[in-house]
Amino acid sequence: HHLLSLSLIPPCLACTNLNNFALDKTYVYKYEALLLGGLPHEGLARAGIKVSSKVLLSAVTEHTFLMKLMDPLLHEYAGIWPKDPFVPATKLTSALAAQLQIPIKFEYANGVVGKVFAPAGVSPTVMNLHRGILNILQLNLKKTQNIYELQEAGVQGVCRTHYVINEDPKANHIIVTKSKDLSHCQERIIKDIGLAYTERCAECTERVKSLIETATYNYIMKPAAAGVLIAEATVEEVHHFSPLNEIHGAAMMEAKQTLAFVEIEKTPVVPIKADYLARGSLQYEFATEILQTPIQLMKISDAPAQIIEVLKHLVANNVAMVHDDAPLKFVQLIQLLRVATLENIEAIWAQFKDKPVYRRWILDALPAVGTPVIVKLFKEKFLGGELTIPEFIQALVVALQMVTADLETIQLTASLALHEKIATIPALREVVMLGYGSMIAKHCVAVPTCPAELLRPIHEIAAEATSKNNIPEITLALKVLGNAGHPASLKPIMKLLPGLRTAATSLPLRIQVDAILALRNIAKKEPKLVQPVALQLVLDRALHPEVRMVACIVLFETKPSVALISSLAGALKLETNMHVASFAYSHIKSLTRITAPDMAAVAGAANVAIKLMSPKLDRLSFRFSRALQLDFYHSESYNFYKRAKKICSGSSSSMSSSRMTETATIMEPFRKFHKDRYMAPHGASKAVSSGSTASSFEKIQKQAKFLGNAVPPVFAVIARAVRVDHKLLGYQLAAYFDKPNARVQLVVSSIAENDNLKICADGAVLSKHKVTARVAWGPECQQYAVIAKAEAGVLGEFPAARLEVPWRLKGIQVNPDGTLSIQIDEDILSWIQKHIKEE
Repeated sequence: HHLLSLSLIPPCLACTNLNNFALDKTYVYKYEALLLGGLPHEGLARAGIKVSSKVLLSAVTEHTFLMKLMDPLLHEYAGIWPKDPFVPATKLTSALAAQLQIPIKFEYANGVVGKVFAPAGVSPTVMNLHRGILNILQLNLKKTQNIYELQEAGVQGVCRTHYVINEDPKANHIIVTKSKDLSHCQERIIKDIGLAYTERCAECTERVKSLIETATYNYIMKPAAAGVLIAEATVEEVHHFSPLNEIHGAAMMEAKQTLAFVEIEKTPVVPIKADYLARGSLQYEFATEILQTPIQLMKISDAPAQIIEVLKHLVANNVAMVHDDAPLKFVQLIQLLRVATLENIEAIWAQFKDKPVYRRWILDALPAVGTPVIVKLFKEKFLGGELTIPEFIQALVVALQMVTADLETIQLTASLALHEKIATIPALREVVMLGYGSMIAKHCVAVPTCPAELLRPIHEIAAEATSKNNIPEITLALKVLGNAGHPASLKPIMKLLPGLRTAATSLPLRIQVDAILALRNIAKKEPKLVQPVALQLVLDRALHPEVRMVACIVLFETKPSVALISSLAGALKLETNMHVASFAYSHIKSLTRITAPDMAAVAGAANVAIKLMSPKLDRLSFRFSRALQLDFYHSESYNFYKRAKKICSGSSSSMSSSRMTETATIMEPFRKFHKDRYMAPHGASKAVSSGSTASSFEKIQKQAKFLGNAVPPVFAVIARAVRVDHKLLGYQLAAYFDKPNARVQLVVSSIAENDNLKICADGAVLSKHKVTARVAWGPECQQYAVIAKAEAGVLGEFPAARLEVPWRLKGIQVNPDGTLSIQIDEDILSWIQKHIKEE
């Protein structure tokens, strides 16, 4: 019945045929949109914008339409939710007023929005506002089905969309509901900001959804004289982001839209007298707005005056002690500098450059601005003699990491790297060169088709340095190519690889190692190109063992297949160099224990390889090279309960003492460095460390548990939120330095009332060859503790290092000999047993 009635209704707007859309009439709708972002709890800050307007729609031809906004109003929100009100964004409305009055043109057929057209004067931001409205009109209705699923194009990309169509005969209207899963899109329109140096893990995302995105559309469609008409449409879109697997503490962005039919007017919408250019499709277009720091939005009316005001506040209030609002004021300073023009910044620099305190604040803030104009400013000021070399190096290190890596900035950095004045200062040139490589890597993350031409200057430097056998220059070029990680650099790097060039042995070992390490980032992008090269180096017995071991590391960066790892395992069974065999075997064995989801296939292949390799490799002495890989992947706290269950049942408390004895008989005894000798001879005394490290460290700690009680922090970082009831939430990180005892302490503490939870990290250098660290946490750092002691010494004839890590975890102590001392109080035990029963 539903399908029959729907198919017999002549469709109108948003249906399958637009012939009935009257050419001489205008359809008037009321439109409202709300966009809010923040944490979902009341009493915390949120930021957003609200748009209200009339929307006029007119047909130009059968498949071409005009849309115009009438009386648009913009309101902004930057306050405590839900107490504070929306306020009129008068400055923004007036800035966009002229553009908002220009009608846009769009193609529309069979319920699908096609190309969008507008004059050149309409900015991407205003185009996106129109796209948000057009997105509501996108309806792929089928006459033969009332429940179906398809991939539908929209503002967010081409995403999986589910339709349900129902008819309400009593109300004489049709209800259409469609929902979109925005995490399942073929062409997702998304932009990652500030994540250029992170590695993606698709498998991890599938296991734990850190980003959940959905959109729901509800339509009420009523019969009209010419067909059916969208009487009302509502849209709700929600994005939850939780990087730390939080269920209720996720950051949230929600968007709501309503479009309601008002009336039909006889006056059609008329385009302006300008060329209407193709402006893409319905999909969102990223504009070139200023960078934003999503901490607290601020009203900017006069950027230069506000910059001076914030500067004076920072200087006046941070003399003897750091003021509570210093972090917020510093962020505001950065944001204001982003808005300011180059002329504004130069005027402020000229005003304050001769005042040391002001100069320091300006030079700290400018690199974090992250715009190309700042790099240009630093270049001009340094070449003009207004910046010292240390100031320029410090500023440039941060600026090159923060700046948006577009072609303009890359060319600017290249000109810096090749400048004759910078070439005379090795430390500065190294900073610029390494930053140049990193910037290319950032650019290629955003633009996967980045041209190889960007690396041409570095390839030329590497070729010239090789021809002249300039070892420092070759090393620097390799590090730059390694930072960039562009596949086009594979050929120049291969010319420097041992065994793959005519005079491999003429290059120092360090260069050979650097050349192999330069392949690491390329291996992650193009594993099939790097795998045969790395495998050949590992198996070449003519090469130095260190070269082969480094090649082994690079090989596993490519996530090799079962077949490749099995081939390597077969070759290692016949390996004559025990350093290489031991290293490769231990590296493969460490991979069997890896738990990260994206490495599951490699872990499985490593398990197969271990079974193929000789068991004797597992019993090699520690005098041979070994790989140690630590891996931790946490998805659910359920893993803790399973481990606790094993401990309580005793299945984990019986560590084999015979295994420990066997290892002890194979190993040479570890001995401290003698004060009069760098290395003791093989037959020297076998005295073992007596554990004085711990006692002397405890003595230092007893002198002052918290250094903050006696000395000010070296630096402090405060992350805080103020609730509507003025209660503080957040954390403070403070770092302290006790110079007489060579002791460093980091303390993370909650700033909320009645919360005494702390994390304390203590470290001390007890001698030239001995360091100790202690990490404790819980109420006043009393509940849990881990102690690590590291010491340099000798093992037989070789220099060696020893690391001891005894720790206490809720009454469970792991002793230095590997045994467990279990002391679980009854409350904890009963709690675990109760949880096990509930399972």
